[in-house]
This record gives sequence, C-alpha cells and structure tokens, in this order.
Amino acid sequence: MGINSLPEYCFEVLSKEIELRKVEGLEDIETLKLPDGKDGGSIKKYTAEGISTVAQVHFKFGDGIPVAHRNNQIVTDAELFIIRPDFSRKVPSWGINTVIAKDGTYYFDTDFSFGFDLVTDYEFTMKYLDPFTPILQDYAKNKGLNVIPFYEWTTWVRTHTSPVFMIAETTIDNSSTVQGLASEYIKLWVKIFKEAEIGGEELKNQQESRIRAQMAGMRDTDRMGKVIRNVYGEENFVKFFKALA
Repeated sequence: MGINSLPEYCFEVLSKEIELRKVEGLEDIETLKLPDGKDGGSIKKYTAEGISTVAQVHFKFGDGIPVAHRNNQIVTDAELFIIRPDFSRKVPSWGINTVIAKDGTYYFDTDFSFGFDLVTDYEFTMKYLDPFTPILQDYAKNKGLNVIPFYEWTTWVRTHTSPVFMIAETTIDNSSTVQGLASEYIKLWVKIFKEAEIGGEELKNQQESRIRAQMAGMRDTDRMGKVIRNVYGEENFVKFFKALA
C-alpha cells in the first residue's frame, strides 16, 4: 500500500469503513516547517457524519532532539492519530501516539476516551470492552512489546484511562505489530459507532464537558506536548491544539 507511518495506516483502515472528508483551510499546518526551515512534518484533518475530527499527525524533528522523559534519547519523530466523534451518540474518542527514537526504539500509547462513566454503564462495558480484553492480552504477551506498568504513567493519565489503555515500548522493526493492534482498536471503535443511536442534547453536553476537561489537563501535563511546544514555539503549538480539538 505504500504506507510508511502509523497515522497513514490508521487512516487507510478507517477510511475503508467510514467516508471521510478533508477539512479545508488548514494549509498553514498541513506542511510544517522547523525553525531552521527543514521539513517539520504535517497535520491533516478530516471529518464525517457523526465525527468532528479525524487527525493524521506526523511531527519530524530533523536530526533529532533529546527528550527528558525518554532518558534523553534522541527522538526524530512523533506521530498521532485521533478519531473524535461529535458526541451526538454515546461513542468514545480514540487515539494512538508514537515517539520514535534515532536508535529505532518505538514508544506508543493508545486508549479510548469516554465522555461518560463506565462504572454506571455496566452494559456498555461488558458488551464492548470485555470481549476486547483477550485481544489486548494477546498483544501484551508479544515478546517484542514491553508494556509499561501502571505506576510509571503520569498522574493525569491515570485519572482518565479506560480498561483497554496500553502504553508500551518496542522497536521500529516491530511496527507491524503496533499497526495490527491499532487496527483492532479501530474495528472496535467502528462497531461502537455504527451501533450507537443518536441521543439528546444532554448526552452531547455531558460528553463534551468531560472530554474538554481531559484535554485541558493534558495540555498542561502531557510531556511530549511540552517537547512539541519547545520545538515549534508557543504560537504554533496553540494553532496545532486548536486544529486537533
């Protein structure tokens, strides 16, 4: 397929199930530049009926930059793929992030972000998330993946992760395994989306409020976000954040 990045792969998988439309007017961030004028990657945004944002993001850091929370490894790339519904239905957001080091180390984390309480919705939890657990466990047992323990996650991440959150370390040679895992999440998301019924305004407001709070916290505490802000500058970072909202 000629796919060479995880966001491109995720886009291909999703676009086979959902008809996506490109959002116009974002040309200034579709092709990013580093302060020295070199290629800084790209941000592409799409939408669809019932979906407010599908974002395909690839940040490039030239010859690489040291990243403190990765033991000052030299990092050359960071990727992000997001599916965010318009919350008119009881459907979570989904996202996957990668950080790629110059030595081939490949970090990723992925999760659903829910705008409603899973504890008070036992039926939803057992219908969709419980059957997904064996799939997640199989990937977690993959010898090429080193799953990061819960206590090593940031405090803010631990407040809102779902039962199917995963954060792991692997190598770029094992990226096909990460693609396979991502496709399983997308398949589950599509199933939830297609089976969900449109709800009322109260449901939409409830979900939007919770997700906004989560995003606000991430903006201030996300460690890779701070790296990206330092590379591209505050003005561009705000522009990126608004485009992905």
